[in-house]
Amino acid sequence: MRGPFFPDMATAQSVAAERPNPAVPSGPDTPPRVVAEGFDDVIRMTGDGRFLMAGGVFSEGWIRQNNSDAPGNAWEQGIDLLMTAYDGHAGAYAGSHPRSTLSNTGTISSWLLSPPINFSPGTKLSFYTRALAYAGSVLMPSRLQVRACTDGDCTDVGAWPEDVGGFQDMLLDINPAETPWTYPSEWTRYELTAADGLPTSGTGRVAFRHYAHQNDGVLRGNWTGLDRVVVEQGEGEASDLDLEITVSAVDPAQPDACGTATAIEVTAGDQVNLCYRIFNRTAQTLRHHWLRDDHVGPVLSDHAQDVPPGGSFQYNRIVTVSRSMSPSATWTASADPPGYTVDDTQPAQYLDVTDGQSLDTQWGAELPFPPDFDFRFYGERVDTLCVTHFGVVSTKRFDFCTPFFLDWGVRPLPDSELTIYGAAASLYYTNLSMSPPATSGVYQKIVGQAPNRRYVIAYQQRTTTYGSPLPEYGLSAQVIFNEGTDVIEFQYANVQFGDQFGCGFGGCAGIGLQNKNIGQQYSHLSPSLAGVDRIVWTPSDPASHTRTRQVRIVARSAELELAADRVEASAAPGATATVTFGIGNGGDARLVWEAGAASPNGHLGGGPRLALPDRSASFAAAVERQPQPWFTQPTGREAEVAMPAGTDESLWAFDIYGGYLVSTNAQTPGWASGDGTIRGYAAGRTITGTDFLDDDFSRLYAFDAADRQLLRYEPLAHEPNVYAAETVIGRVDLPVGQVGSGLKQDPTSGSVYLASSDGTASSLWRVDPETAVLWPVGAITDAPGIISIDFDNDGRLYGVDVIANALVAIDKTSGAAEPVGSLGFSAQGSFAALAFDPADDERLYLATCQATPCSFYRVDRATGQASLIGPISGSSTQFGAMSFATPGARCTALEEIPWLSLDQTAGTVEPGAPEVELRLQLDAGSLPEGVYAADLCIHSNDLLHRRAVVPVRFSVGLEADRLFADDFES
Repeated sequence: MRGPFFPDMATAQSVAAERPNPAVPSGPDTPPRVVAEGFDDVIRMTGDGRFLMAGGVFSEGWIRQNNSDAPGNAWEQGIDLLMTAYDGHAGAYAGSHPRSTLSNTGTISSWLLSPPINFSPGTKLSFYTRALAYAGSVLMPSRLQVRACTDGDCTDVGAWPEDVGGFQDMLLDINPAETPWTYPSEWTRYELTAADGLPTSGTGRVAFRHYAHQNDGVLRGNWTGLDRVVVEQGEGEASDLDLEITVSAVDPAQPDACGTATAIEVTAGDQVNLCYRIFNRTAQTLRHHWLRDDHVGPVLSDHAQDVPPGGSFQYNRIVTVSRSMSPSATWTASADPPGYTVDDTQPAQYLDVTDGQSLDTQWGAELPFPPDFDFRFYGERVDTLCVTHFGVVSTKRFDFCTPFFLDWGVRPLPDSELTIYGAAASLYYTNLSMSPPATSGVYQKIVGQAPNRRYVIAYQQRTTTYGSPLPEYGLSAQVIFNEGTDVIEFQYANVQFGDQFGCGFGGCAGIGLQNKNIGQQYSHLSPSLAGVDRIVWTPSDPASHTRTRQVRIVARSAELELAADRVEASAAPGATATVTFGIGNGGDARLVWEAGAASPNGHLGGGPRLALPDRSASFAAAVERQPQPWFTQPTGREAEVAMPAGTDESLWAFDIYGGYLVSTNAQTPGWASGDGTIRGYAAGRTITGTDFLDDDFSRLYAFDAADRQLLRYEPLAHEPNVYAAETVIGRVDLPVGQVGSGLKQDPTSGSVYLASSDGTASSLWRVDPETAVLWPVGAITDAPGIISIDFDNDGRLYGVDVIANALVAIDKTSGAAEPVGSLGFSAQGSFAALAFDPADDERLYLATCQATPCSFYRVDRATGQASLIGPISGSSTQFGAMSFATPGARCTALEEIPWLSLDQTAGTVEPGAPEVELRLQLDAGSLPEGVYAADLCIHSNDLLHRRAVVPVRFSVGLEADRLFADDFES
């Protein structure tokens, strides 16, 4: 078996030059892109690597399969300690490990397949690759093949190391001789066209095959990276799926309108309606749909919608435009779901295999699978089966079987405790007794004759933990693998457990299939087997149909340009000083500016705006609390989690799953794996609002939505063994049925606000932080699901709506609101936490839990678009509320500065026009000697610089009049 591979992590680490992420090309004149993958999320897992989460490229059409001898790792997320990505975040690439095989002999053959492509004469493929370098040279020889398939589904790569399945066409072979020092040790770009053999017609895929041989005694198959895979679409591609995309200005009265244009010119900040219409020209009903935008990633993922032959389907997106773009959208549809189709209508044909091999599964059993038994599990061969005592049968990959214990309980599929690199059959995934009655057992037997044999594993009278010990109340069920057809059967003879009524018929179990990080859940903790005693899983028809289209959006935008960034002047007592500086416009749209105001509603537009609600989502989904504390109030230093070097813990958050108050950071949020520190306990609380008041960072105010209580936590300290104590201030009298959230202070007025919602409508309130007394402000209009709010430094209020899936601008004086724009994903009505960082309020962060583990985003407050930072570490950590312990500079309103006046407070600058001169008069007439300071703010419609802060420093009687800023006149 291969031992440790990397001799010196510090030396092996490579440092790449900082590059902008080119996934979204600038400007409108870019070709349509079928694939534009930078591998930001290959496999989404928690920071500790234990828990899979939904999403990643394998939910978006990419496929991986390892056909190596003694298979181990499959293609996975890049590891930045080994080498950094070509672009994007440091680990944003796909990597194939030398331990793709666990053998020092044999062959590595690990495949990564692209999403479906409609090939045409103009199709072009480009990508970057490199292998790990050590002391300037590649550690071990590596090799990468690029192959193509055009037979339609193109999911078959065989099952053995030398198989290629449908990928007969070789396009490129990098280092075919597998010699040392040949594979690139720096990111190298390759481009392939029809001249290189890229297909010119048909629907199919391209495949990247990490491929190396070591039967000559030489270890091969270095850590190999793949990045920035781009497939540009040529003209004339054919498909049985027609796609039309149009773009038009938003009409709030007709959110489902479809325009006729494929190009539009707008002003940055405007909203446009993207209308997608598909037409089914196949002979099948298309039931499963995926839509991917090369700017924002997945839009629809396995969306269920029946589109019959000759039928059509329409989908609308509302987008807030921030710059010129040419988004390419690819729609993929299929008749069958990925993986397997399910039939639970057939009667059982239960097989008695108690005369077969008896298995001891108390600590798990490993069964070598017969090599002559023709069966593939999710397309991969089976070498060894792992049989657990808790109703799961999986394939052995990476030299380990599914653990024999349920470390984290029965979780939804995919569950990394079952498998990461293999496949698993969850027959009845539950906490079965490790000391069952003597009459129980687990048996294996092959029934029938080749080539139609049935490989059976049966659980016989296996009782549940803490349940009745009587054999008749034990699980009797079997999983059957069918030779030649790859069909899997689950059969159930008994699923009732006596006094454990809630466990019967699947009520305490997970049932389904899993392929690495993709799950097919039949049911989870639901009595789905009432009336069902057989589930037949048949490999689905993988044929899919795809089409890519593009629209062009030209956005004109203003660009605020100031002649200087600060003012320093002085005058004798009783005298005045005058300063002028220029306000210019470097953009191609009219600049509208305002000086000397806090501009509390500058984030509200001039007309109606729109977001499309997700009416299928529930609101404020129930928190699945940790069943019992992982540890009690610590008494020693061992409970401290070390703070990672080079980061701060200025972000304070309430984990409403674990019941903890934690300090962490916005780069790697959470509290596990050294990402943060537990600072207090809020067990049993559902904290949905929190803030520091008046920049006092020694205490934190919080709102408990479950008990409707206003709370205070103190003292707060970044010191070992100092834990904040809780004080109940009082009960907040929200209306029945309303879920309260937010609890944020307006930095310009000091008032504290709270939002509430019932999932159909939302309201805004003011609350006294010392008494919990509540005053209504008004209804938050057109916002059904506000679940969190926060203010920027100017006192402008924003909220996140988890029903409309949008960032919302709110008038704090009335509650009137309008969408800023879509978040770019469905929040599923879940709890979420929103927080500005006052140190730089261009940074707006969002924590959501629409999937496990929860995710952390940065939100563009000009468009509402959320960009994933990563998962929140710490098992099922769910931030219900968060706040930054950082001070922020606020704008000073002109009426608050009696010694400063302006000759004009607002104006416009046309594109190309001369700059406007703003004259400041500083009057020392009534001022005693001293230094006076204020922050003068220039607000504008420049989306990237909505506010420019100009510090003004006025010295009276201390020095002669002078001005220290460049290009100023005094």
